[in-house]
Formats: sequence, C-alpha cells, structure tokens
Amino acid sequence: MDNSGGFTTPPPPPPPPGGEGGAGGPGLPPRGVGEIMSTAFEIYKANAQNLVMIVAIVVVPLTFISAFIGGVVFAPDTETITILGESVETVSTRAAGTAIIVALVTALIGVIISAVLQAAIMRGAAQGSIGDAVDIDASYKWGFARFGSVILISILVGLAVAGGLILFIIPGLIFAVMFSVAIPALVVENRRGTDAMSRSWNLVKGHFWHAVGVIILAAIITAVVGGIIGAIGGAISSNWFIGWIFQAIAQIITAPFAALVSVLLYLDLRARVEALTADGLRAELNRPA
Repeated sequence: MDNSGGFTTPPPPPPPPGGEGGAGGPGLPPRGVGEIMSTAFEIYKANAQNLVMIVAIVVVPLTFISAFIGGVVFAPDTETITILGESVETVSTRAAGTAIIVALVTALIGVIISAVLQAAIMRGAAQGSIGDAVDIDASYKWGFARFGSVILISILVGLAVAGGLILFIIPGLIFAVMFSVAIPALVVENRRGTDAMSRSWNLVKGHFWHAVGVIILAAIITAVVGGIIGAIGGAISSNWFIGWIFQAIAQIITAPFAALVSVLLYLDLRARVEALTADGLRAELNRPA
C-alpha cells in the first residue's frame, strides 16, 4: 500500500532461465537411442536432396578417380588360355609396388573425402537438426575452412585409438567412443585440435553406454544398407565401372545418416549437461568460419 492509501502494482515475475524457454527459446531435449535414430531419419527425409548433394559433390569425382586407378590404370593383367579344349581366363596378381601405389592413392582419396565431408555434411546436419534449411554453399565453405583442423583431429584421434588397441584392444574402443563427437565440437563450437577432443571427452563422460548404443546401432544400419547396395552391384556385374557406381551410391546414401546421428548424439550430450537452445546453437553455427 502506498502513502495515498492505494495499492501499488506488483513487480513483474522474473524471466525464466534460458534453457527453459527464455530469450534463448526452449532447451533442446535429451533423446534416447531410438529417438536419435528416428530423429535422424526424419531430418534426412526432410532435407534429403541437399544432404545427398553435399555428399555427391565430393564422393562422385573422387571415388571415380579411385576406381579408375584401381580398375583401369593399375588393373591386373588378364589372359585367356586353353586347358583340355576349354578357354579359361586367368588374372595375374599385381606386383607389390603397384599394389602399394593403388593402396596409397585410395587411402589419400579416402582421407580427402572424409575430411571435407565430415565438416560440410555435419554443418548441414546441424542446420537440419534445428529446422533450418540446409545450405550447400555455406556447408562447403565451412568444410574447406576447417579441412586442416578435421585432418589434425582425425590424426590425433586415430593415434589415440590405435595406441589403445595395441594395449589389449579395449582401451582403443573406449577412446573411440570418448572422442566420437570431437568433429561435431569442431564444426559447431569451432574448437580445434586437442580442445575438440577434450570437449568430446567431457560430454561423453557420464553417458558412455548411451553413446556406445547410438554408435553401434548407427554402424549396423549404415553397414547393412551399404552392404545391400554393394551386393546388388556385385551381382549385376564385375566391371569396375558398375562397381564404382554402386560404391558411390552406397556412400552418398549412408553418409548423411551417419553425420546426422553423430551431430544428434553431440547435441543430445550437450542437452544432458548444459542448457543448449536452438537459438544458441543457431548463433554458434552462424559465427564466421
């Protein structure tokens, strides 16, 4: 009551915290393993054209080069001989030096594909996860800007996992899970090198078996789909060109889903340990590369 005998207007209630629907919008919800898979399928379906295009731009030319080198340039020699009146085609084995060249070229192309795609497709996946349109040009701009960082993190994680596998295998598997969201941490939060690995470790810590379940189920799904497509190509023809077509199709189809699951696992882990909102994530994605 004021001095004139009237009633004062009560003060407005305090604003809700950012993770509960304040200026930052509602917090992103934690998801179970099944929910992550179903959400990945839904986002994939809604953004299939752009997600597939992001992968195809890199996968089609580079896998063609790899297949052409292995199937034509350094193809094993074939010779038809007659045995007991029957024509038999024999295939000579590659020389050791040739096999090493093919393996190195294939590995180099695989590294380039992986590095560019991981950053580009994961940014597109992160955009799709908050309902934004997947921007192909922006995704590749981010991908090339972070090419070196992806390579560095991939090497560091690979060395850690390889070292752990040498130590009775189990430590390597643990490292693979603990560092499983290092690349999303790079793409979304711009964390580099060991900082991205540390971020992944801290997010997974306390939710290890949840991450294991997501990783294993996603691996099974992508392996089955890729295996079926590859088997169809092998059944149709043994020609290297046909094999390349089906190899590229398998990668183009499965890579977006794998990226979506990786991003959704990363976002899910953040939702479990901090108040991450869609607006906050959008602001992180829109920071300069």
